[in-house]
Amino acid sequence: MRIALLGTVPDASGSVRPELQDVLPEGAELSAWPSRAGVFPATPVEQHLQAIGHIEAGFRAAGAGADAVVIDSVGDYGLTALKTGLGIAAVGAGEAGLAAAAALGRFAIVTVWPASMNFVPEGLLRAYGHEDHCIGIRNVGAEQVIDRRDGPNGYLARVDRADPDVLSTVIAAIEATITEGAEAVLLGCTCMSRMAEQLATAVSVPVINPLAEAVKLAIAQAQEAPPPFKRLRSTRGPLLTRMIDAIAQEPDEQCPVCVVSDLVEAV
Repeated sequence: MRIALLGTVPDASGSVRPELQDVLPEGAELSAWPSRAGVFPATPVEQHLQAIGHIEAGFRAAGAGADAVVIDSVGDYGLTALKTGLGIAAVGAGEAGLAAAAALGRFAIVTVWPASMNFVPEGLLRAYGHEDHCIGIRNVGAEQVIDRRDGPNGYLARVDRADPDVLSTVIAAIEATITEGAEAVLLGCTCMSRMAEQLATAVSVPVINPLAEAVKLAIAQAQEAPPPFKRLRSTRGPLLTRMIDAIAQEPDEQCPVCVVSDLVEAV
């Protein structure tokens, strides 16, 4: 079984989300399908642009023989179109993560994004009907945007390897939500996936890794009712590819809002 992760970039060794290997059944493999629309979805405008990038990546993955696609972002960019446009299972990390958290009772979202980005999880809470289960969103990222996010010591690298200062700040945020009544915590960004296991062992409530939940759900859906043959339901794949070709050479915009060295607590 082949599961395509949309928006994923392999690590320096070429591995694709090694922390997810334990959730894969025997014979299943993950493949990375980066979005070629390299805009960070800091506003609804960029969010729509990124949705197109994920949709196009999904069409390419399906055409290459993927059995299911998973959006490697809690934002679920392009999910509705993928569900209706592909002949295979399509699952979003936000969709799966929120459902798993809500099933455990009252939950909080802890995210490395600042409060200005809360429109993303807030929109998903409304769309998926989980507002009543969520006690709040706790942000641990500084609001100001500075130029220390890239490179080997930038935000993305430090979060990916769960540097001690990153880990301790996130743990403190989770513990604060527990005192407020959270019975579970959903990690608000799939970039936190590699630290999920460490976080789970450090706190007293379940910690939901939305990306792992999405992969498990995609596998289940692909196994439940595999189509008699794989085909694309929509014929717009080539058009999407031509659209993305027009911007594919633009510089990628890495996350401009998560700054580890300036982590603060912003409730």
